Amino acid sequence: TNSAQFPFYIWLPDAMEAPTPVSAYLHSATMVKAGIYLIARFTPVFAISQGWIWTVTLFGLVTLFWGSLNATKQQDLKGILAFSTVSQLGMIMSMLGIGAVSYHYTGAQNQFYVAAYSAAIFHLINHATFKGALFMITGAVD
Repeated sequence: TNSAQFPFYIWLPDAMEAPTPVSAYLHSATMVKAGIYLIARFTPVFAISQGWIWTVTLFGLVTLFWGSLNATKQQDLKGILAFSTVSQLGMIMSMLGIGAVSYHYTGAQNQFYVAAYSAAIFHLINHATFKGALFMITGAVD
């Protein structure tokens, strides 16, 4: 629930009441990345179960599209960034889930699994970098 996946995402946009440096920390650093990190670490263990794989993929895709659609309805810059964070976390979760599908059928040596897992981890670090900068810029604009 800490990784702000659908239906547990609602705390993330509400955290925008905080000052800008706190918001930047919440959205770019440890708060939202902890759940994604745990999913990434336990993918080789839980990829045995097809139910887990499809649950992670489905929740990731629903969160991706739900966050994107809600971001288009926002009027506040911080609200747009909050829902884009929800969307980006859904994308990372769906990458981990889709990579786990190939891991389930062919094992850890599959090129698709390695590519999906690497892309998810890269985007996790990438998101922390650009989202922190965006929140600082938003604080200056606001």
